Amino acid sequence: MSQALRVSLMLFTALEFCGVAAAADMPLKAPPLAPSYYNWSGFYLGANLGGSWGNQSGTIFVAGVPVAVTGFSPNGVIGGGQLGYNWQFNSNGLGNAWVLGLEADFQGSSERDTNTFGAGGATGSLSDKLQWFGTVRGRTGIAFDRWLPYVTGGWAYGNRNFNGTVTTAAGATSFSNSNTLSGWTVGGGIEWAFWDRWSAKLEYLYVDFGNGGSNFNGVPTVNITNGHLTDNIGRAGVNYRF
Repeated sequence: MSQALRVSLMLFTALEFCGVAAAADMPLKAPPLAPSYYNWSGFYLGANLGGSWGNQSGTIFVAGVPVAVTGFSPNGVIGGGQLGYNWQFNSNGLGNAWVLGLEADFQGSSERDTNTFGAGGATGSLSDKLQWFGTVRGRTGIAFDRWLPYVTGGWAYGNRNFNGTVTTAAGATSFSNSNTLSGWTVGGGIEWAFWDRWSAKLEYLYVDFGNGGSNFNGVPTVNITNGHLTDNIGRAGVNYRF
């Protein structure tokens, strides 16, 4: 074997040894991390602001005979706060997961309407106002990572004031009475987790408060009975998740 060949073999062997040693010293490549999706579970507290528009009828009786039907279309601004809890179930690996929740809210309201009537020898000016209301609802939706569309429904309650002045041949009588309402609500919305523990939402609720309950009996010959009260709620809100 020639001298040149022996030198070439020695250099090749040395290079092979260095390559194996270098490969042994290289750190192993870490496997890719699984994507991290937003977790909706836990308590949250928030505030909201929106508007409402409703409908209620009233029947006016004179001497026990229904002589007129007067309608109210109360509307106004609503605002308040909400408190709730979500349970998020395991994701399917694509960021989609079932979310179940409970939420309670309480709202102040400027919703009101006024009307006048004249029938059976009586005239009047009437005002119908929803002063406050609240709901206790279940929620269910499918989370798409940071987006949560949902449907919701449950119990609704509130307080309304019915007041006005009725005038007959005997003179004018003013009145004001309030009563508590109880009914149900159903609706839906979408919530977006825009930053860390913060989320924003848009929501619509249809509320059925049942029969109005407030009557006027201040004049012996005149009676006013309120009928079914329904309401539509549209609002935007923000939540902070604990």
